[in-house]
Amino acid sequence: MQSSPNTIWIPNAYQSQFGLLGAMANELLEAFTIKGYDARPHDLLNDPSPTQGVFLFMNTPQSLDQLPLALFSPGSNLKAVQLHVDHPFALPAEILDQWNQRSTLSNLRLLLPCVDDTHLLRPRFPGLMHSCIPHGIPRSSLCNIDTLNTQEYDSREFDVVFTGSVRSQREIDTILSQANPHVVTMITNIAHLMIKEPWLGYVAAVDLVMGSQGVITGNWETQRSFWGIVIAIVNRHRRMETVKSMQGLKVGVFGSPAWEDQCTGTIKYAGEVSYAQCASAFARGRIALAWGPTQFVHSYSERIMQAMAGGACVVADDRLLVRRDFNGSASPAGDTTKLFDWGDPNAARSAADTQLADPQASLAMAKRGRELVEARCLWEHRVDAMVDVQKSPVTQ
Repeated sequence: MQSSPNTIWIPNAYQSQFGLLGAMANELLEAFTIKGYDARPHDLLNDPSPTQGVFLFMNTPQSLDQLPLALFSPGSNLKAVQLHVDHPFALPAEILDQWNQRSTLSNLRLLLPCVDDTHLLRPRFPGLMHSCIPHGIPRSSLCNIDTLNTQEYDSREFDVVFTGSVRSQREIDTILSQANPHVVTMITNIAHLMIKEPWLGYVAAVDLVMGSQGVITGNWETQRSFWGIVIAIVNRHRRMETVKSMQGLKVGVFGSPAWEDQCTGTIKYAGEVSYAQCASAFARGRIALAWGPTQFVHSYSERIMQAMAGGACVVADDRLLVRRDFNGSASPAGDTTKLFDWGDPNAARSAADTQLADPQASLAMAKRGRELVEARCLWEHRVDAMVDVQKSPVTQ
């Protein structure tokens, strides 16, 4: 079949934790097709390389040799859109540097659901044009709203459902044991500051801790080198303490095996769950605790939308963009999520107890959330903007 300058090429074979990237690529392929685009899956290893159209790929490849040669040819009719679903520090800088050396970054547009710390991109990658676009979910994640009633809601297996991963304490300790003791002190101080002040992002915490010790901050590589371990420490602490606060309620925890030894009493480890199954996992609980990514402070991931799609009443950590996109004027009929202060794990328990004490109000909130994500948060509502980003200038 002949392609055209409007053809959308989407590689859909990825290796990622819980199958996130591959599932998301297939969701996008479906959404583009629903919207009438000529969208095609692309096998990087076996299919002929496209020479025109838009090549939309997830995160960043391990090697530029995996990408079509036409992306690096002067005057090429093939343009690239990169959807990066993590924090900017998760971008492999060396890959983008190689791209810039090979052909400049002029035919690449970077899309990020995360708006936190995007100011870091311009000084590190001067030629990279980027824009922000919210996460989306597929139509297939939506529960049948006609069956979302009192009897079905009351009969669910769990009071509260969590999904998400944590690193084991052993992994964290091993990484810290290999670092310089002075560096370890700064890492733990940064993590403790972020735990105490949940609205304080990683970059600001680095400035406060390292800057107060006379260390010059702002270097991409230095900040990035600490980022992974700091986030792992904060993530484990926040999520563990939040789950522990739910003891006494029937709780299902879906995620990495590192949860198992922490799930005691009424808190049950429900096993690993793939990205594509998250909405179904949330549908097993009356309350979905849809915490956001620890590496973001203001932005959110697809988890909150999956929880709403599953028909659960959503309790979430208070974030600026969650308030903007899911509560207040974003939902004139009423809020779609009950927010709590993540600096206090007991606040999560209080929010869950409030919702469980009023099943009718919680069911009404669940229905509003289900309706909002169908109306505004499906991938098919995002795809036009994802294509248009290649047609018009973005960040200059």
